[in-house]
Amino acid sequence: MELVQTKQKKKKDKKPLYVLAGFLIFFGLFIYLITRPSTQSKAIKELEISFNKKDIEMVWYKYKADLFQDEEFVFETRTKLTSLNLTEEEIKECNGWLPPAPTSINLIIVPDLSRRIIDTLNNPNQISNDIFVLETIYKSFVDYSKLKQDSKDRLIVDVTDIDQAKGQFEEVANNLQFDLINHKGKSNRLYFTIDKEKQFEASIRKMYRLAKEKPLGADYRFYLRRYLINHLKKPTLFDNNINKFIIITDGYLEAQGKPADTKIYGLESSLYQAVSVGNILDVIRSKGLNIPKVDIDLSNTDILVCEVNERKNGKGFDFEILKTYWEDWFNRMNAKKVVFIQHEQANELTAKIINEFVSK
Repeated sequence: MELVQTKQKKKKDKKPLYVLAGFLIFFGLFIYLITRPSTQSKAIKELEISFNKKDIEMVWYKYKADLFQDEEFVFETRTKLTSLNLTEEEIKECNGWLPPAPTSINLIIVPDLSRRIIDTLNNPNQISNDIFVLETIYKSFVDYSKLKQDSKDRLIVDVTDIDQAKGQFEEVANNLQFDLINHKGKSNRLYFTIDKEKQFEASIRKMYRLAKEKPLGADYRFYLRRYLINHLKKPTLFDNNINKFIIITDGYLEAQGKPADTKIYGLESSLYQAVSVGNILDVIRSKGLNIPKVDIDLSNTDILVCEVNERKNGKGFDFEILKTYWEDWFNRMNAKKVVFIQHEQANELTAKIINEFVSK
């Protein structure tokens, strides 16, 4: 009996030791778990010691299965690639294996403010038609952007003629730029106020009042070379920028005091016959009539040419010829997409095409 009591006493004496040992094991395991490098931290450390694009790509694929949706790892990968000052082609290649970056649209609208707006014979009610188109574009832009947050969407309305861009036109142009790049941390709905809508509507009406007083030629070749090239945005590792360029014109490319680029008059016989045969572009090329190419890359630019309206002396042939001239011109500058629409009798048709162009 005394022996049994002695053994029980020894067990009780050792119990605190067992508890302490268990606690130490648990504590050690806990420390190991919280100090053990996580998959994320290991991946980011490997990014830090990567010195070229290939190394970074290898790290990406090594941890992609575990960290594809890890925002910090994706951010650090993009940041490390950006530090390498990659070429446009290399950025395009990296965007091919990285998750898609947020898409932002860069919408540039350039109306033709030449004599077409006061040519009541060929273009009756042209100013009101243009204003309808511009207001539809603005509303489409708002619908596209308002549900987003921290986007870099932008809309600007510009003019082609350098003389029109001076003075009062410059003031109007400043009120026709809507850039969300600095609208951060809150819904875009808060950006598109009633005041901004009124600002847009008042500014385009003022722009057309000024243009009506002094209509000039629409030199789109000059505009592409001098201004558009500076307005376009390129895709980056953080932003998938898509340019959308909208031209509002009757289609006749005639700069003030210069020969027409869309050459038709004097060549009606051969061009009208080409419309009937279906070889307009062949005839334009064979006669060397192509609109001279501008040194600009439009491979990330969708283009919409709208309100095209052939003149009374077009005899039902000019639209197809103008369409061929413009499409050939933009295709030779590698335009991503070209949409070409004539003036529609029903505004709903024009609005539908504009909505689709802006949103897709």
